[in-house]
Amino acid sequence: MKTSLPLAYLGVIVATFFWGTNFNAGAYIIAHQPPITASIERFSLATLALFVFFGLRGQLRLCTLRNNWQAYLGLGVLGFTIFNLCTFFGLQSTTPVNGALILAITPLWTLVFSVFWEHEKLNASRVTGLLAGFIGVVLVITQGRIQTLLRLEISPGDGIILLGSLAWVLNMVGTRRLVHNATAIENTSYSMLFGTLVLLPLGFIFEHPLQNLAAASLNVHAAVVYLALCGSLLAYLLWFNGLEKIGSVRTAIFFNLAPVFTMLVATLTGTAPNVWQLAGAAWVILGVLLASGVLTRRTQPRSAGEQS
Repeated sequence: MKTSLPLAYLGVIVATFFWGTNFNAGAYIIAHQPPITASIERFSLATLALFVFFGLRGQLRLCTLRNNWQAYLGLGVLGFTIFNLCTFFGLQSTTPVNGALILAITPLWTLVFSVFWEHEKLNASRVTGLLAGFIGVVLVITQGRIQTLLRLEISPGDGIILLGSLAWVLNMVGTRRLVHNATAIENTSYSMLFGTLVLLPLGFIFEHPLQNLAAASLNVHAAVVYLALCGSLLAYLLWFNGLEKIGSVRTAIFFNLAPVFTMLVATLTGTAPNVWQLAGAAWVILGVLLASGVLTRRTQPRSAGEQS
């Protein structure tokens, strides 16, 4: 049990890395494939992998599905259908870094819903961490120009991704509140299953997924496979495990790392961050350390018995 908590934190960080790089891969995919088709391919592969791997190991109980299917349907639509479509449609008119930065305000949404729904307790360190992360996001979005924020100049893509972040928070808080006697693996698998089933009719109504898939290049399919296996399968499993071990508010804090990872990948591909992006990243990292309690534990004085 002593090692489970650090591993849960590490898993959440890895999940956030995958989601941060999702924006880089997603921007490439959406330039070559329609959004709903890309979503169907991504989650069909991820759902198949989940059910083959964990189903054969007996880790997906049918009784869990029977007892929670209504919750899984709603959570799947929120956390997989709406969230993913908002990401892909939003990336048509905004940049990967901008999308990741907007997603970084997720902890603020989570804080609001958790206080009302879960009676989450707040302390000075967590509130300060949330504010630090928010300052970092604002610095990057405004490039240090406060008038940009005051004008509320939001592009359509920014607004769509903002809506997606709200859908994800409802999924995250709702999973802890509405689903009973289920594991993180079951939550991920069954929610993703329903989210994928909702995507399928949408694809055939509004797009031509079979033709689009056949026309896509191997590189596009490879990027989708990355999203399916890393950005969906592994990331969601690690994220839901974090929800179980450390709670929704602490877990949501790590969403602030997504734009940091997005900027790192953008730098490696030739787009160097500017001074405001670097300053914002520093504030984001500080916010994560404060809200997770790492800095608080390190600065607390040791008891007499612990001192050497």
